[in-house]
Amino acid sequence: MSKDTTPEVCIVESLSLFDEENRKEGEIISRTLRMAGMRPHYSYVRTREEFEAFVSEFGESDYRYLHISCHGSRDSFSLTTEAIPTEEFAAILVPHVRNRRVFLSTCLATNSRLAAELLPDSGCYSILGPKSSIEFGDSAIFWTAFYHLRFKARREAMKRQEIIETATKCANLIDQQFRLFYLENGNLTKEVLGDTGAGPIKVVA
Repeated sequence: MSKDTTPEVCIVESLSLFDEENRKEGEIISRTLRMAGMRPHYSYVRTREEFEAFVSEFGESDYRYLHISCHGSRDSFSLTTEAIPTEEFAAILVPHVRNRRVFLSTCLATNSRLAAELLPDSGCYSILGPKSSIEFGDSAIFWTAFYHLRFKARREAMKRQEIIETATKCANLIDQQFRLFYLENGNLTKEVLGDTGAGPIKVVA
């Protein structure tokens, strides 16, 4: 039986020690959502053990959207104290994101490798994140604008086409591209959003 969820954002953040003081983007997003009358949850973690505990609690909660803010690369996600390889990171998420959407504020990690490990077995609806490296300021502007516009238009749910339209608008605002991954008719599908010159580019990933 599917778990009932509410359209609220659960944010987990982990940064390097030097970035912790001034670059907590997830905290900014949380405050902005509260200003708009939402009820986000924000947690800051440093270790893999803490991250795993957080994700497990998210799975037991009624939050629908998981926002992860951390450093990343094409093959790993970096917490304060350690890096987690992409395959292991996906394995941590798989049991806990059924009927949810995952939003990644992390450089380079939103790729076909992660999507192939996460989407087929988890029941997760989609993954959205930047295509390449992104500055802290640009990322904070994108995500606060994305959530604000999306929930201002409709709080009850996020449909795929609504995500595409809003993410494209916000990506163009900061001159960046984002990737949206989802399953369509059993196929892993990718859309590149923002600054493509021809609208969203859709391909089988």
